[in-house]
Amino acid sequence: MQKCITGIRGLDELVGGGIPEGRTVLVIGGPGTGKTIFAAQFLYKGIQDYNEKGVFVSLDENKEHFYSEMRQFGWDFAEAENNHKFAFIDATRAQRASALKQAIYEEESRGLKGKQLPIDQLVQEINLKVQAVGAKRVAVDTLAALFYRFLEPVERRTAVVDLIESLSSMPVTSIITTELGQLSLRRKPSEEEYLTHGVIMMQTLFSGATATRALQIEKLREAKVNHNLVPYNIDKKGIEVFPSMPLFGEK
Repeated sequence: MQKCITGIRGLDELVGGGIPEGRTVLVIGGPGTGKTIFAAQFLYKGIQDYNEKGVFVSLDENKEHFYSEMRQFGWDFAEAENNHKFAFIDATRAQRASALKQAIYEEESRGLKGKQLPIDQLVQEINLKVQAVGAKRVAVDTLAALFYRFLEPVERRTAVVDLIESLSSMPVTSIITTELGQLSLRRKPSEEEYLTHGVIMMQTLFSGATATRALQIEKLREAKVNHNLVPYNIDKKGIEVFPSMPLFGEK
């Protein structure tokens, strides 16, 4: 099994050298845990260090904001795009157009919220961009935005299944981010966790007045995985995972 080296410092050590190529991994975390940074770092390191082009699919943020935020880590996605090594898909446009229609035609648009972002059109656009730049990596950020657009459970489930299955059928390694709905020992796994090949959990944990960021590989098919909960940090170079460091300085 060929491995896709993530380029995220310390992470590849947890997953036996990288994510198995062609697999789709779900990254789950609460607000501020660095999910978007994780997805962007995975793509940019692929472009910069491993000559693997990428596509970023934004369901939550426009291109200008994304490019601006990622420059703080030294990641110039605009340059990568100009060099035909990267493509950005702004799936927020459909949401804005639908919101405008709803404001004008409230009665007519009621019940059409699930059609704000037709999944078949999104999948087609992803496929076209992957082919256009010859991408080997895709990141989708974030499924939580998709959930808000499909209010009916059946529509939502169908949309998620279609998106994940379509990504899995493409010749790419994919990262999909989503929000952590509930953090507890009795947390019920979401449906998308069963659909993807891997699940990575990112959390902020507290011990008294001390907080630490913690990451755990919950599953990754066809990989030898370290399932321990380990600390990670976000600095000016992005995310760094510390596989051998205990949480909260424990011995």
